[in-house]
Amino acid sequence: MPKGNGGVIGVNNDPISELITRFTSNGTFTSRPTTSTAGVFVAAGGGGGGAGNSPNNKNGGAGAGGFILVPSLSVGAGTPIPVSIGAGGGTASNGSDTSFGSSPNPYYLLAKGGGSGGNTPGDAGGPGGSGGGGGGPGPSVAAGGSATQPSQPGNSGTFGSGNAGAGPSSGPSNIGGNGGGGAGAAGTSTGPGGGNYSGGSGGAGEDVRPVFGPSQPWYITTTSQDGFFCGGGGGGPQAAYPPTQRGEGGKGGGSPASPFTANPSFPAYHNTSGSVANSGGGGGQSRSGGSGQVVVKEPGSAPGVWSLKSQFAARKSDVWPS
Repeated sequence: MPKGNGGVIGVNNDPISELITRFTSNGTFTSRPTTSTAGVFVAAGGGGGGAGNSPNNKNGGAGAGGFILVPSLSVGAGTPIPVSIGAGGGTASNGSDTSFGSSPNPYYLLAKGGGSGGNTPGDAGGPGGSGGGGGGPGPSVAAGGSATQPSQPGNSGTFGSGNAGAGPSSGPSNIGGNGGGGAGAAGTSTGPGGGNYSGGSGGAGEDVRPVFGPSQPWYITTTSQDGFFCGGGGGGPQAAYPPTQRGEGGKGGGSPASPFTANPSFPAYHNTSGSVANSGGGGGQSRSGGSGQVVVKEPGSAPGVWSLKSQFAARKSDVWPS
């Protein structure tokens, strides 16, 4: 007789719950026998902020790590997929790449590490997933680093995000460091503040909530950053004292310039203690970048008919219920 599973003769087909698997260190993701596609988020390590001349003086903020958000990626049933998590870059260094799978598999995703912040005087920001901000000038004017994530092949570029770091087009010798790019916006150039020039702010990150929903325990909850990752780092000002403003860290784990001095005449800073771990955020002046992560969402299913592909995969893996 048919059982209560949609009229199919055979074993009961119970509902399958949605499953979210998160990696903050290297490992292997293995899809369930009932999974064919999954939502995947990949963040690379953010770059480290510039640290030349003086830790207080005009260095660029770093770019965020590359950001990838695929709503539905074909992974196949029962597939083991290696995961490699990129570290955040030390000062004036690029962040490391994060990967999901390996080439030439069709589910392969590669997020590029964030670009380093430029040192003062006048060093350009480094290219990366998002580019680093240029260092404030002594004798020269530094360019921002380019974003390499959008140009990656396949799904890594199609679903990838990154923006350039900022660099001033001209200005006096008291211009500060510029902001690193974030996944959702470019870094901003330095601007006037209290007689000297403030540091430029890091670009905002991107939002994973369209795929992972309004609330997850791994979201950054401080200062309204829920669901945002891969924000850029803030550049250093001309001087380390108020009322000159330090560059703000980009929404999504980016840090402001260091050392941090609160200034009540400006809004609160994001992430004053540094780039958030596993955010892919760029480091502000003289600060390291945040490490990356990978998160996978396997969909649930209602009771009813098993697809022939799922039956075959489950039988082949010897996990078909009896």
